[in-house]
Parts: sequence; structure tokens; C-alpha cells
Amino acid sequence: MKLRDEIENLKQMLLKMGDVVVDNIDISLNNYLGKTDEIVNDDVVDKFERLIEEMCLTILLRERPYASDLKQVTGILKLVTDLERIGDHAEDIVTFSNKLKEVKVRTKHLEAIDELAKFVIDMLKKSINAYINSDVKLAQSIIDSDDYVDNKYDEIVESLGHPENEEEGYLPFAIYSTLVVKYLERIADHSVNIAEWVIYIVSGFYKDKKIY
Repeated sequence: MKLRDEIENLKQMLLKMGDVVVDNIDISLNNYLGKTDEIVNDDVVDKFERLIEEMCLTILLRERPYASDLKQVTGILKLVTDLERIGDHAEDIVTFSNKLKEVKVRTKHLEAIDELAKFVIDMLKKSINAYINSDVKLAQSIIDSDDYVDNKYDEIVESLGHPENEEEGYLPFAIYSTLVVKYLERIADHSVNIAEWVIYIVSGFYKDKKIY
């Protein structure tokens, strides 16, 4: 098989992994919001990660790619790590959601968290699309949008820390919801990482520094 074909297969495998990760995040957040009881299968994500890493290492050791091909393979090696960690966060969100099954829903807080969740999922989808289309402009917009996530995270955590009254069950709701919001913030961070590696793959620059 030619090197170009191997790299194309590698890219397709990464996109399939990205689809699974996005689906798992959607499921986990719908679970938290009480819209589904469906669970996520993180084993599939882990299998994709191992397979892609194996494919990357095989190409690096056997083919010794140059220039743009080398950037593609090394960039994918970095991308896949962030996707795998996002997959882990989906599983974590489901775990905490299950602990809230018997706790009364606080609609005011859920609306703000749902809004942040939609924004973060959109960041993740855009980061994958930036990779698909080698879109540096889109990748940069993802990086720039991280400040919005950080600000919303601070607002929600602050709100959760000041209940209007001592409702029964509020404490576990606040604790687990704070953890869910933290995972959303981390997913946004990983999406930014993916965007930064997209810029590297296209331009050779990583965080404004020329690597290759």
C-alpha cells in the first residue's frame, strides 16, 4: 500500500473515532439533563485510539515520511490523545449523572449548563471539521472561543455555590453538577488542543512556534 493511501486510511479511522466521541458526549449530557438513560461505550474509543497509534507508529518506523506527511502523522498522534480523553470525560459525566437520579432537578441551573454543553459540543464538532477541511481560520476561531467557556464555567460554579435556600438534596446536586461543568470546560480545552494541532498539520506552527 502506498504511503498516501495509508495516511488516508489513518485519517478515515480518526474521523470514525471522532464520530463515536461526539455521540458519546451527546449521550452523556442528555443523561445528565434527564433526557435519556442510555450509557456510553468508552471501550470503542479506546480501541480506536490503540489502532490509530499502531498505524501511526507503523508509518513512522517503516515509511520514514517527509515534510507534510510527517506533520500529518505526528499531528494525528496528538489529536487522538485529546479525543480519547474527551471520551473518558463522557463516561465520567454519565457516572455523576447516575448519582443524581433521585435528586430534584434545578431547572435554572440546568438551563445554563445545557447552554454551555451545546456550545462545547459545537466546539468539538468544529475542531473535527477544521481537521477534515484543513481549515486554519476555523481552528483559530475555536481557540479564541475558549475564553467564553472559561467565563461561563466561572459563572455557573459561582451560581451553584450560592443556593437560594436550603433545599433538600441541593448539596449533592451542586457538587456533581460542578464536576460535570468542569468536564465541559476540559472538553473545550481538548477541542482547543485539537485546533492547535490542526494549525500545526497545515502550517508547521504550534502555538506560534515553527516546529517543522
